[in-house]
Amino acid sequence: MAKGIAENKMGYVPVNQLLISMSVPMMISMLVQALYNVVDSVFVSYIGENALTAVSLAFPVQNLMIAIAVGTSVGVNALLSKSLGEKNQKAANRTAENGLFLTLLGTIVFLVFGAFFFL
Repeated sequence: MAKGIAENKMGYVPVNQLLISMSVPMMISMLVQALYNVVDSVFVSYIGENALTAVSLAFPVQNLMIAIAVGTSVGVNALLSKSLGEKNQKAANRTAENGLFLTLLGTIVFLVFGAFFFL
């Protein structure tokens, strides 16, 4: 091992422990996203029918944003894991940089979409 580079935990931690430690935060995140819309609809319904309609129309757009973000992050994660498994730090860094760029690009696309079609 090169000096100053720590071993990746995926190289020595048992698979079952890795699955639990890495999947539970994602499952909680997905649960929170699903409950957010339900709870939001309940609270907004107290305001009125128009408010509930607005939330109902925003729901598919929000799901589209989540789908694109999750799809991109799964792809980046797969490539990043492969690079780290091969101990190819240069490719892992490049993948992380590209992932951040895609995140920024997606943010800008949805910002422009929201500004022109929903304001």
